Amino acid sequence: MNLADLTWKGVEEYLKKRGDIILPFGAVEEHGYHLPLSTDGDIAMAVAEGLSKRCGVLVAPIVWYGVCNTTRVFAGTITVDFDSFKTYATDLLTSLKNSGFRTVYIISGHLGGSHVSALKEASRSTDLNVLFFDLTTVKSDDILETLPFHACEAETSLMLHLYPEKVDMTLAVDEEIVFDKFSITSSVKQTESGVWGCPSKATAEKGKALFNRIIETFMPAIK
Repeated sequence: MNLADLTWKGVEEYLKKRGDIILPFGAVEEHGYHLPLSTDGDIAMAVAEGLSKRCGVLVAPIVWYGVCNTTRVFAGTITVDFDSFKTYATDLLTSLKNSGFRTVYIISGHLGGSHVSALKEASRSTDLNVLFFDLTTVKSDDILETLPFHACEAETSLMLHLYPEKVDMTLAVDEEIVFDKFSITSSVKQTESGVWGCPSKATAEKGKALFNRIIETFMPAIK
């Protein structure tokens, strides 16, 4: 159920039955030594396709680039300006509306503060019904041993379940992150590897359980 695989007549037929679509966002961003730059997008697309299979909802092509402020110092991380990204997201939502869609479910594998704020501002600037499926709201403390952050136990477990061929656990390192709760310019002290958390605790079994939990959490919101 991918939008790009249909003809325009196929989309027209779909819209006679329902008016919703999933719009996934990723990022091209460092994820430590052991995970690829595609991690955020890989997870977002897997969630979108999982929901599509279970609910019959159409999935739009993924938007690969986003706002990556904290990790921009690492080679390979590609970031875009906040206002440019917000404008682009607004244009996409407006175009989906003009094509006949009425409800859009946004799934973002990248959850940086500025990135998410831009998506929410873009959504509020349209008169579409937009739902944001926030992965941080999914209960995981009964599955994971550590809190989800970045290139951590959570993301590594998901990748081990979904795309094990992309993960090299021999290179995984654990690094503690330090928050400055009073800073408004930089709330996180950067780590050497780019990891924030404990990927060494990740397993494919945890990833499978977490992925199923994600799908179960968001399914009821899709009519």
